[in-house]
Amino acid sequence: MFLNTIRYLSDHKHLYYICGDFIINRGNLEVESNMKDYVNSLISLSCKLLISKPSRVSDHSATIIDHMHTNDNKHDILSGIPIYEISGHLPIFAIAKKNKTKY
Repeated sequence: MFLNTIRYLSDHKHLYYICGDFIINRGNLEVESNMKDYVNSLISLSCKLLISKPSRVSDHSATIIDHMHTNDNKHDILSGIPIYEISGHLPIFAIAKKNKTKY
């Protein structure tokens, strides 16, 4: 369902940013084949993965379960994870810088 939604948005040339707590650890690409398929499917749909570092960190683990995806190729995008714990997760962010148009 999720990938079908992204496929629909891509096919109809909609600009999108999708973010959330997916409870899918992208850090396990080498271990979980379904995770590799998930990421490869996103890439095949021209998705950029904006968060690549763990956003849920404990004394015993670090996971990349907070995802942010976009197909925005028109803007410079700054994304990241501030080191400020406000819950069980670190916050994630993305800022799309509007490109200046020359006249």
